[in-house]
Amino acid sequence: MSQDSTRTNPSDAQTSPGLRLRDARTAQGWSCAEVAGRLRLRTPLIEAMEREDLAALGAPVFARGYLDSYARLLNLPGNLVNELLPAEQAVYVPPLEQTSTRPRRSRQWFDQFARRFVYVALTASIVIPVVLLATREPLPDPASLLTPLDMPVSSNVPVDVSNSSAVEAAPELVGPPAPMEQAVMASFTPFYGPSRTSPVTAAPVSVNQTDSLVLKLRGDSWVEVTGKDGSRLAHELGRAGGELSFDAAKVAHVLLGNASAVQVRLNGQEMNIGAFQRANVARFAVSSDGLVVPTDG
Repeated sequence: MSQDSTRTNPSDAQTSPGLRLRDARTAQGWSCAEVAGRLRLRTPLIEAMEREDLAALGAPVFARGYLDSYARLLNLPGNLVNELLPAEQAVYVPPLEQTSTRPRRSRQWFDQFARRFVYVALTASIVIPVVLLATREPLPDPASLLTPLDMPVSSNVPVDVSNSSAVEAAPELVGPPAPMEQAVMASFTPFYGPSRTSPVTAAPVSVNQTDSLVLKLRGDSWVEVTGKDGSRLAHELGRAGGELSFDAAKVAHVLLGNASAVQVRLNGQEMNIGAFQRANVARFAVSSDGLVVPTDG
């Protein structure tokens, strides 16, 4: 009887907690399997608690839960669990990983490279367009690219006399040609009408002073003279100092570019064409009565 009292007495320092659990279970007449069924645990866990194999119980939080449930089932005091766990609890606490707060050298290098790359890219996107705009060649003057539709034939270009019957000579220009060509036609380009399929330049006609239309050019001027039959008597750039003569009876319409530099004489009398000018372009017709009148169009 004294032996049973020693085993069940909690104050006995020589009785281990595992033996007290086993003795209490045996006193109840339960087997390990019956206790496992009551606690809904596996039988090896009951056996591990009685032999104080804490490693088989897993983490300390699980071991404490198993021991508390086992002790309450056997009506044992709660300090039984504290006798087992405090000495062993530190074994199951995983050590904290020491993390270095200092960034890696490669990360620092990458951050510096990224910042420098962004700076260089932004600088290049600003500087390169400025340099290109400063060094590019200026665009050519549009006026220098304008070329008259019908350029006069140069005097030094050889002409095949065998085909001269197919080409009619242009009205003769009196005086030396100007040193450089001016695109006078640009001033009256909006007034062009539809060109005919077969423009013909008529030869100068020998007419009397009293039955003629004479154009004296004080400056380079574009001259278009249309006959009453619809043919082109003149369609060219007249040089300064030149003079063109036409049979007034055959002239229907006249168009003059740079009209202020052209003197018009009809039947020996100088005509004032200011009433027919617009933007330094004169358009007029010669009536059957020998008068200068506005054009129908």
